[in-house]
Amino acid sequence: MSTPIKGICISSREKHEYTKVKNLILSQSPETKCYHFSEAIVDPSILDECDFIFTVGGDGSVAWLVRTFYDAFNSIAKLKPIVPVTRPTSVGYLKQLEFSERKFIEGFQRILSGDYHIHNRTILRAAIENKKYLAVNEIYAQVNPHLANFTVQIETGTKGEYSTITSTMADGVMISTSIGSTGWSLSHGGYISLDENSLQILILGGVHSSANFIVPRKKVRVLLELKNSTISEQALEAYSIAREREGLPVDSNPQKTLEILYGSRLVLDGKTINFGIKEFIADPSLSIPFVTLRKHSEIEKVRRLTEFHI
Repeated sequence: MSTPIKGICISSREKHEYTKVKNLILSQSPETKCYHFSEAIVDPSILDECDFIFTVGGDGSVAWLVRTFYDAFNSIAKLKPIVPVTRPTSVGYLKQLEFSERKFIEGFQRILSGDYHIHNRTILRAAIENKKYLAVNEIYAQVNPHLANFTVQIETGTKGEYSTITSTMADGVMISTSIGSTGWSLSHGGYISLDENSLQILILGGVHSSANFIVPRKKVRVLLELKNSTISEQALEAYSIAREREGLPVDSNPQKTLEILYGSRLVLDGKTINFGIKEFIADPSLSIPFVTLRKHSEIEKVRRLTEFHI
């Protein structure tokens, strides 16, 4: 027996994709009202009329939607359960419905019949220099091509106190959510987190050993100290020549500029948001609801990250 769906918000970059998904929805549930995500960004009360949000694209489309909504309202409280609809050329683990007509209808009929689960998946807030940023997939502190000594700590039972998990020389440290396919793809055959209430920590390019391990859903603090920040004379010369070639004014302190540029940087969901960091905190207290049409084994997760559909 079908369950009535009063409204669905559709997030799609292309107008024709929105139209196709809307028409497929209405072909199976004519009474359902469809809204474009751009309407919800102007008036979030529209989501009160919706049961789900459909995102068209890959995993990145989900990250974009959540981050855009958070940036607009400093909250994700109004977001409804998200149903990723995957394009034929998109890849990722999150996909639940597929863009082809037959597969979309098959999956949508399961939603109409109530044959699905809703999981609240952890996302992260990065706290650095008294500012907070949102990360849906991962937070990555990177120092490559240099090295740094990274100390990873986890919050203990007493608020504000941390206990050290590991301290090692490496190219970077990544904290990945259960949404973060980037973290999985960089795990080099290590663990894949099946627990939605956990975080995956990756030590990338470790001098003595790389690590990939799972921690509980608690605040994580990362401290880092750059160990080889010397900029060569050749690099300074090449930098000055490049500025001249581009018609830019002479840099009064090129040494400092390159130390910032090639020092530490914080990357959220693939985008650099800060340079020269020495520490940050990953706060996993937020979560967003996702629709899951079926459970996946560890092997199935790997396949869904790599498969390609025509």
